[in-house]
Amino acid sequence: MNVEVPSTFWIGLDDTDEREHGCTTHDFNDLLDVLSKSGMEIVDARLVRLWPFAPQRTRGNAALAAAVQCDDVVHLEQILQQWFESKYSSVIAKSESHSAQPTLVLVHEQLPELLYWETVREHIDLEDRKRLLSSVNHRIWNTDAGCMGLIGATAAIAWHGHNDWTWECTAWRKEDGARNVPEKSVVEMAEQFPGTILNRDPNLKRSLIAPRTPCPVLYGIRGEDQSDVIGAHNFLQNYPVEQSISHRVFRTNQATDDHLEKFHDSTVSSVQIMTGGHVEIRADVTLLAFSQGGEINKLAQSLKEGDQIRWFGLSGTDGAYHLEKLKLLSGQRNHRRPLCSCGSRYKSKGANQKLKCPSCESTAENQWDFDVIHSDWTEPPPSYRRHLSKPLGRIGKSEC
Repeated sequence: MNVEVPSTFWIGLDDTDEREHGCTTHDFNDLLDVLSKSGMEIVDARLVRLWPFAPQRTRGNAALAAAVQCDDVVHLEQILQQWFESKYSSVIAKSESHSAQPTLVLVHEQLPELLYWETVREHIDLEDRKRLLSSVNHRIWNTDAGCMGLIGATAAIAWHGHNDWTWECTAWRKEDGARNVPEKSVVEMAEQFPGTILNRDPNLKRSLIAPRTPCPVLYGIRGEDQSDVIGAHNFLQNYPVEQSISHRVFRTNQATDDHLEKFHDSTVSSVQIMTGGHVEIRADVTLLAFSQGGEINKLAQSLKEGDQIRWFGLSGTDGAYHLEKLKLLSGQRNHRRPLCSCGSRYKSKGANQKLKCPSCESTAENQWDFDVIHSDWTEPPPSYRRHLSKPLGRIGKSEC
């Protein structure tokens, strides 16, 4: 007897939230629940962070996608349309710089990975993305507010994540107000599940898993393995913390540095410490180390003209590169005249003249001794890193 193999389709969702309310992960989880209850299988649900400087973005700038296995695409389209209309029919266009433009996309095969790499590293024009999508079998649902979410939704579908990825278990809540996720519980969770990452900022002694914005997310636990984040979630739910109403594990591009292409080597020409403690480094390009940058800001303040540095950074809308990692390759400090064989230090006799020892009167060529210094890599503290930034201590999947 022939058994019909279900076909695989891809769906993506983005731009459902405003800066102060709404939650795309919450809505997408609801949609996946609806599809599952309709007998469809969900595969590879993913949460994908995109270009941090996108003009219309929320703080996390994340889009959601998943593969859906079913044998009736018409039925799938009907469910998607009913769900979308019930969720977003009241969304209207607004004049604010960022107003929600919910967009749900269905394609019949995974989109080319190039779409993801473009969207995680640079600005994407909406019309360009529409033209590209016109060549594939697809459906789009959006409101009269627009379809800016098309960019993120298609990028999330296009992310393959073959080289590196992490996991996040996102849990949602029913209550409003302050979240009850005690710091002590997060410390113990991290000790029990060392495969989880980015749980706390030890400098501020503050948990990083619970958002501080008015959204339905209770917490998001990130880690290297799917089993770790699920185990950590179950651990917390058996602790005296706020109980979640639902949770889901997503594969993610968080902590991968996908938004950065490669490191750069530069020679420092000047360093200026600005008001507030920010540091501007002039080299072949302009680099910025913000005051909240911790060790990266301290190193930036210590740099001198002529220092050789290596750095990772993202080109901002201000024309400067915002530093995410920085190291000193070579720098000269403590310039001094060399020692004579008698033990005294040579002194200068004047411009364009040899050095002379004040003790034995021997001479030497005009030169300097100095200490050559260097540093290890530095990075901002966890509270001030981007979701995409890979911690220095993390080994990517392709590096194992």
